[in-house]
Amino acid sequence: WGYEDYQDLMAVVDEALKQPYVDAERTGIYGYSYGGYMTSWTIGQTDRFKAAVCGAPCFDLESFYGTSDIGHVFGRSQFGSKPHEGEEWYKAHSPSTFAHRAKTPTLIVHGEEDHRCPIGQGEQMFIALLDAGVETEFARYPGGSHLFLRGGPPAHREDFLNRTVGWFKDHLGGAE
Repeated sequence: WGYEDYQDLMAVVDEALKQPYVDAERTGIYGYSYGGYMTSWTIGQTDRFKAAVCGAPCFDLESFYGTSDIGHVFGRSQFGSKPHEGEEWYKAHSPSTFAHRAKTPTLIVHGEEDHRCPIGQGEQMFIALLDAGVETEFARYPGGSHLFLRGGPPAHREDFLNRTVGWFKDHLGGAE
């Protein structure tokens, strides 16, 4: 969670940037669920991306442990301990610890009825980014579960797609 995964993903980005058709000045990052975790982690580690879209992030692992429908079981198996037994690990691997360093304009998208990565995770991220002075937008989808992008109301899915594309167009520019 965080460190090695981040290094692996940045190595892939570095390789992609070697291609003549990839513009390092127009790179964005997107992730949802664990990808949302990695997106929120990444923008606290580097400002190399010009825009981010972060969906249903796990932003603070201690609060995730206590509020997710799987947090207390998943947390012990993934994180190796309960929060009070591994305070330093939870802090070191939570994107919330590093959010004050973020600079990347970020759109956060989240279903309000997401019990896997509860809406509070997105809310915490939104406030942390605002406090850091980051251009941030938060799109909340009423009644949206963790899987609203697959089976939610068509209007929500359409809005999500339009917002995501619009965010990247606005911050990365259109196709040349």
